[in-house]
Amino acid sequence: MTTAYIGMGSNLGDRMVNLTRALAALAGIPSTHVENVSNAYESAPAYVHDQPRFLNAVVAVSTALAADALLEHLLELEMTMGRMSRHDKGPRIIDLDLLLFGDEEWDSPDLVIPHPGITERDFVLTPLLEIAPRMVLPDGTHLKRSAARVGDVIADAGPIPDHGPGERVPIEPTSWVEVAASETTADRVLGFDAALQLASSVFQQEDIPFSWAPHEPGVDMDPFGLPIVFRLLVPVDYEERARELIDEIKAAPLIMLDGSEFPLPTDQEK
Repeated sequence: MTTAYIGMGSNLGDRMVNLTRALAALAGIPSTHVENVSNAYESAPAYVHDQPRFLNAVVAVSTALAADALLEHLLELEMTMGRMSRHDKGPRIIDLDLLLFGDEEWDSPDLVIPHPGITERDFVLTPLLEIAPRMVLPDGTHLKRSAARVGDVIADAGPIPDHGPGERVPIEPTSWVEVAASETTADRVLGFDAALQLASSVFQQEDIPFSWAPHEPGVDMDPFGLPIVFRLLVPVDYEERARELIDEIKAAPLIMLDGSEFPLPTDQEK
C-alpha cells in the first residue's frame, strides 16, 4: 500500500457540502482507504482572482492502486460531481489534485508528481502540514508554509463533517444538455465560445450548477480536435430549466462588438 495525499478545493455552491461529498466519494475508490483528513481552510483564489473564495483540505489515503489509476478515479469524481472548467484554475464545484504518491516522481503529459504547485500554494501547504507536519518531498525539500506565494489561507473553517465508516453520501445524478452543434469550424471557434459564455452567465444567474469539459464522453471531434457538439453537464433536477434557457439563448442572435449579428450554431446546422 502507498500513502498518497490528495488536495480538495471548492468555491461554488455549498463548499463544505461539496468537500463532504468528495471525501465520501474518495472513501469509495477501490483498494483505497482514507487515513487522515485536514480541517477545511478558506483561501483567497490563486492565479484567477475574480472568483469566489475557496474551501480547501488535504486527504491522506493508503492505496493499492498505481498513481495513474488513482488519478483516473479523481478525474471521474470531478466530472461526476460537476467540475466547472471555463478557465484553468477558475471556479469549480470540486477540484481534486493528486499532490504526492509515496516517494514516487512522475513527469508525463497527464501526471506530474509531486504536484508542481505544492511549494507555492498556501491553500495546499497549510492543510498538508496539518496532517503531515514533517513532510519532505522526494528530492529532499522540506515543506514550509512561509514559502507560500499564492492562495493565502484566510480562516480555519473547521473539520469536514464525518459521515462515519462505510456511509456514502450519494452523488447527484447528472445529465448532458446540448448548447450548440455545427459542422462548420468557424462556428465552433466563435459560436461555441460565445455559447459557453452566455450559458455560463445565465446558469449562474439561475443558480444552476454545471460543468464543462472539452473532451467529455461521447463527443465527436473534428480533425482539429474541436467538438462537433457542445454540451454542459447539469444535475438532473435542473435539466428541464437548463434546456428552456438554452432554447432562449439559441433564439436570440449574438450581438458582436462591431454591432453585427452572429447567430449561435443550432441543431439545424449539423
